[in-house]
Amino acid sequence: MSAVALSRAAPIEWGATIAYIDREGSELERARLRGILGRARPDDKVTRALEARQNEDGGFPYQFVQGRPSTIEATATALMWLDDLGLFAGPHVDRALVFLLAQQRPDGSWDEPPGLLRYGPPPRLLPSDPRVRVASTALVAYWLARAGAGTDAVQRAAAYLRACQTSGGRFVGFLRTTWFATAFLHLMDGPGSDAVARGLEALAAVDDSRWRAGALVELLRCLGTAAVDEEARPVGRCLDLLARCRRPDGSWTSEDGPAYAVEVALQALRALLRYATSGGGEPAGDAAPKSNTLREDRR
Repeated sequence: MSAVALSRAAPIEWGATIAYIDREGSELERARLRGILGRARPDDKVTRALEARQNEDGGFPYQFVQGRPSTIEATATALMWLDDLGLFAGPHVDRALVFLLAQQRPDGSWDEPPGLLRYGPPPRLLPSDPRVRVASTALVAYWLARAGAGTDAVQRAAAYLRACQTSGGRFVGFLRTTWFATAFLHLMDGPGSDAVARGLEALAAVDDSRWRAGALVELLRCLGTAAVDEEARPVGRCLDLLARCRRPDGSWTSEDGPAYAVEVALQALRALLRYATSGGGEPAGDAAPKSNTLREDRR
């Protein structure tokens, strides 16, 4: 069983986390695990299941329930899944990006659709809330930049987000907005950007007691895929916190409940792969899932 030594963290054992995801994950989650480990493209069954969830407009519906309106968050979540599956360059992603580009507002921002209100969404998804608008913009801009799509739209989004950064470095609204906006601007402007430096400092200033595993893995995955260096604050500190809160079975506790524990483990694995030191090694070739049991997708 191979271990990954992190710069300021105890070594992480890959095997237990991989076994946990393989044992507890849904069919889609197990396919994402294989993709994260660099294995073959997913079975056609998994691809067809995702295709069935995609709305005609190219977006994905709220809570992935057919008949509901396409939302920014669901579409971004689907893009993350497709990225894990090794399908980021494909027709499903292209359609999702077209949907997102079509939703941009004249001021360069994005917002969740008004039709979402009938489903009683949580505060983080309430349309017309300024915090949700900034968060949605950071989320969409990040994925567009990752895909190299919509140059003009991305430039307008960058201008909008720069205007939403406070003097303390945080972006208006929810804490997760700051790591998505910072990652996006890192992709756009590079590590020398003043906005990026201030965003990273604001994240580094968050007290340890406020961090939960779900937030840690999302931040690390987001900054990692934007090529933010391990030496940048707050990456090293968050890696250390993540190592400390890992459970003996290789999983992490999700603040959203047990149903999301596998999701946290998947994102943790992706982030730790990105930030493994050169001496830490990749997962061993025999670490891939071996069970042929495919569980029904719970999400």
